[in-house]
Amino acid sequence: MRTSRLLLAGIALWLAGLAGVPAVHAAWVWSPQTGWIGPGGAVRDTPEEQLAVAVAFFDRKEYDRALTEFRKLLKAYKDSPQAPEAQYYLGRCLEEQGEYYKAFKDYRKTLQVYPSTMRFEDILEREYQIANHFLGGRKRKVLGLAAILPARDKAIEIFESLVEDGPFSHYGELAQYKLGLAHAALGNYEQAVSAFEQLVVRYPESPLVDDARFQIALASLKGTFRATYDQSPTDLAIRELEVFTREYAGSELLEDARQRIETLKDRRAQHEYQVGQFYERRKRRAAAAIYYHELLERYPGTSWAAKAAERLQSLAPRPG
Repeated sequence: MRTSRLLLAGIALWLAGLAGVPAVHAAWVWSPQTGWIGPGGAVRDTPEEQLAVAVAFFDRKEYDRALTEFRKLLKAYKDSPQAPEAQYYLGRCLEEQGEYYKAFKDYRKTLQVYPSTMRFEDILEREYQIANHFLGGRKRKVLGLAAILPARDKAIEIFESLVEDGPFSHYGELAQYKLGLAHAALGNYEQAVSAFEQLVVRYPESPLVDDARFQIALASLKGTFRATYDQSPTDLAIRELEVFTREYAGSELLEDARQRIETLKDRRAQHEYQVGQFYERRKRRAAAAIYYHELLERYPGTSWAAKAAERLQSLAPRPG
């Protein structure tokens, strides 16, 4: 087959010369690194050969041409053993060109389409570094000028994908922690608390657990938790702040932490009261009473306790 191709290429060159067409427009081009390569959509006879050609361009830092050749392989030989490597190298090319978000997309596609790829750990590491890049700041154009600005929304997306794709890997654990930091940096304190909570639950033996607990305390001091929001992060925040007040008794944040505990308990009590009201409106008096009792038992010192006691008195059966 190689001899036939060389013969055909020679004939093409000879015919091109007879027709007065410059040799640069011939059908095939040869170089010592890649051998004969066809123009446009032409592809090598085997995926092994096509991969070798594409990698050669990558090694020579000709990333645009390498991208073209890797894409040819994926189009012509998408089910071949070489396809996962080609998909991985798309990400490598884009990363080398500074197209970090596009690189992430191709790296993740490698994991999703070819989950048994031998590049699994390498891809998780590269995605993690890209996410850190976005979290800390990257060069972006602002009014025509280069500036260093964070892109934390993209960092969150990548950290979330790492947690999903590699939950049992070292990078999944690190990403879970960094996800909390990214949310906190954006002022999304409820989501930050939830992310740190997940680290404590999923990775109880992680050396990052103590840091996560401290971050929960800090996020709880800064955040405003809605009464209608899922209360599990609020409950955890209260517990973590109480631990914080015990373990960091000398901290300058101690008084803020105590005040925050009272604020969170008050909002937690508000949630219980609103649930009781919900059941009252639906004529489910017994269910409403359960929530009012729970409020009085768990949050007796809050501003909602008196309201709950009043509602219980109203719901009590009247004599006669």
